[in-house]
Amino acid sequence: MLRSILCCVSLLAFAGAVFAADFQGVPEYRTKRWCKEVANVSGDSKVIYDGCVRHEQSARDELMGSWSTLPIKTQRWCDEVAKASGPGSYSLLKYCVGEETASPEGATGHK
Repeated sequence: MLRSILCCVSLLAFAGAVFAADFQGVPEYRTKRWCKEVANVSGDSKVIYDGCVRHEQSARDELMGSWSTLPIKTQRWCDEVAKASGPGSYSLLKYCVGEETASPEGATGHK
């Protein structure tokens, strides 16, 4: 009996953690890695790298204010889009969110 109770409590705790993960805020991306990849395309330019890091941080800061108000479906879809090309990009995430929220049905129906 005790084993059954412990099993149920464990399952509920796990389910709660998975559910809460959806509401923890803006996803965490490896900005430095992303910007290193971007800079490598331009000959490992420090100017490009530094600009990329600033741009990514700015996009993340802007998303932090509205992320929790977005539908979960939009959050998940745009997170997938932002990570499609590697470690994830806040600029891509911000662009996707903008496109999804620009029209009543969402740009791709993921609203």
